[in-house]
Amino acid sequence: MNFLKILAFLFLAAGFGIVFAARTIVKKYHLDQKSKCDFENEMTGEELQQYKVNKATVNVKMMGMLVALPGLILIVVLFK
Repeated sequence: MNFLKILAFLFLAAGFGIVFAARTIVKKYHLDQKSKCDFENEMTGEELQQYKVNKATVNVKMMGMLVALPGLILIVVLFK
């Protein structure tokens, strides 16, 4: 039982760490350059760059929450 509690908190810590460091992760790995935009011709260069950064940041935050989700489920089940 203690192993599952530790595992749950590890998942939570890793997931929330990813969420809080999302902008840093995007900048470090240049994920904004890899994101695509379907309506590039409707934006200026600065707006397009900001859109790509925001899109990549949201994608990284979603992945962080997906990492934290098993930890949340384990905590609900274990501390019931």
